[in-house]
Amino acid sequence: MLHVFSRLCPQTAHVGRNWASISYSMQRNLSAEVQSNRSLAQVNGKEASSFLQGLVTNDMNHLLEGATSMYSMMLNTQGRVVFDTIIYKRHEDSYLIECDREKLDHLVRHLKMYKVRRKLDIKPLEDFNVWAVFEPELDMDSITQVDVESLYLNPKAESEVLLHLKDTVSDVIVTRDPRMKYLGHRLVVPDKNHITDIVSDVEHGEEIFKFLRYKLGVGEGLQELPPTKCLPLEANLDYLHGVSFHKGCYIGQELTARTFHTGVVRKRYMPLIFPGDTSTLAYDTNIINEKGKSVGKIRGIDGQYGIGLLRVKECLAAETLTANDMVVKTFRPPWWPIEASKEKMN
Repeated sequence: MLHVFSRLCPQTAHVGRNWASISYSMQRNLSAEVQSNRSLAQVNGKEASSFLQGLVTNDMNHLLEGATSMYSMMLNTQGRVVFDTIIYKRHEDSYLIECDREKLDHLVRHLKMYKVRRKLDIKPLEDFNVWAVFEPELDMDSITQVDVESLYLNPKAESEVLLHLKDTVSDVIVTRDPRMKYLGHRLVVPDKNHITDIVSDVEHGEEIFKFLRYKLGVGEGLQELPPTKCLPLEANLDYLHGVSFHKGCYIGQELTARTFHTGVVRKRYMPLIFPGDTSTLAYDTNIINEKGKSVGKIRGIDGQYGIGLLRVKECLAAETLTANDMVVKTFRPPWWPIEASKEKMN
């Protein structure tokens, strides 16, 4: 059965035969790209939701209340990122967890370690692929801000574009990317099928989605979010609908909650723009301001765009930024929310 969000309602619509009736509110050019760097684990059992609730940063109740997918992270006891995930509700008491392909076996072992005596079936799901369907030529000027408080009280992403789907394939999950609407849709598809079997009027691209992520300043995966070295709020987890500050305890919660409520997140992942050839730049290259001070590090490069972990205030105030003597530019992503005061948030 297909699982898809309704455009006007955040609840899940279970659609069977009338897929073609779901169409775009306006015609846009869309690209589709298999996420070959992402894999899926499956957790089945009546205790699956409560089990995951104690491991992930977001609130599993969002899936119980009708959401089809949810962005989240799993942390270690020091509050650092171990896995960045998207969790999908497949059907009652069955969940899929998307993670970096190279970390799949580690994720399965991690889940089994905490399973204890719960009656759960945890295993890799090897016969499905994750696809992204998105607008490759995103108009950055069209991006609107939201109040930061709404991210935590109602962490759901709403895309303005719906997919025109074909009634040809079963056992597919279709959902808006839970991180933000500008990343389009996420589809979990049997590996025997191609995206064109499911979605009409899309162009099959390669390595375009990463370029879009970098333009938006969204990190993902093993290299960009190095395990046990990255802090969740530095990776914009709070801005990407990926954390709940109203749920109960989970592993790594203490530092995350304390930083949010009493501290300042001085460093965040931000977009980078390079003027020319980036072949001389490497992962973890220091970004230097005009005073010769290191104000960040490169976490990924794709052509003229990249992503870096930067000291926000210092980078935005800098007259010039360089990496290996090459000029680098950054900007405050327009999708970042309007900050509310800590007094209001508390």
